[in-house]
Amino acid sequence: MGGKVGANCNICGSNDWADMNGRSGVRCASCNSLERTRAIKLVLDRLNIPKPGDYILHFAPERGLAEYFARVSPGGYAPVDFDPSLYSKTDVTKFDLTTDGESLPSDHYDLIIHSHVLEHVPCNLAYVFHHLSRALKATGYHIFSVPLMRGHYDEYFGPLSSEEAVRRFGQHDHVRRFGLADISRHLGAIVRINKNYSLYEYADEETISHHNIPASQRSGLHSSTVFVTRKQDYLLGEYERPAVS
Repeated sequence: MGGKVGANCNICGSNDWADMNGRSGVRCASCNSLERTRAIKLVLDRLNIPKPGDYILHFAPERGLAEYFARVSPGGYAPVDFDPSLYSKTDVTKFDLTTDGESLPSDHYDLIIHSHVLEHVPCNLAYVFHHLSRALKATGYHIFSVPLMRGHYDEYFGPLSSEEAVRRFGQHDHVRRFGLADISRHLGAIVRINKNYSLYEYADEETISHHNIPASQRSGLHSSTVFVTRKQDYLLGEYERPAVS
C-alpha cells in the first residue's frame, strides 16, 4: 500500500492506493487505474473528448474508463475484448484483432482507445492499424499505449514456453516486444508518433502530481507514454498514383 498523500484518482475520485508489480502505491484501489490509465484520462480531458453521442471503440476496457465512457456516451460506447469472460462489471463484446478488423465500419468512430493490448495480438501490426485507421473518422482520435522496452523489436507467433515468452517479451502472454532502439522501424513505420512525448503538454505539474503519476512516467518514451494519433497519421494509407505517360 502507499501512494502520494493527498493524491486522488482522476477517473473515480478515490484516494486509496495499492501496489502493482513491485511499484509502490501506483494502482487505484477502487477502479484499478494505473499510471498510464490516469495519464490517458488527463489527455482526454485536455482534448475535451469524448463528447455525448460520440462513437467509442475501447479494447480491453479498464473498469474506471469503461464506466466513464458509458456515462458520457452510453449509446455510442463499444467495449470489446478477445475474452469477454474476464469482465464481470462491463458488458464486453468479443472481438479478435487478428481476424475481426475487416468487420469494423469505415469512418465511424470518434475515439479508438487501447492500452497495453498490441503486445498480445499475434498478427501483423500493419493489418491491425490499417483497419483501426479505416474505422476512425477524419475528425477522430486513436489513443493508445504499449510497453516500450530497451533494445530492439522482437515478435514470435509460434508455440513458446512461458519462460521463453517472459525472457523475450517480458510477460508470459506477450507475443512481441516494442524496442526503443528501433521504434522508427516498427511502430513508427506504421503510424506517425510523437517521440518527444510529454504529459506536460496536457496538464500542469500540480495536476499530474495530484493524480499520482510519478515523475518518471511523465516525459519520454516508456510504458506509460500515451500516443495520440489521427487518421492522417497512418503512414500506409492509400495514395494517388502518378499517371502513366
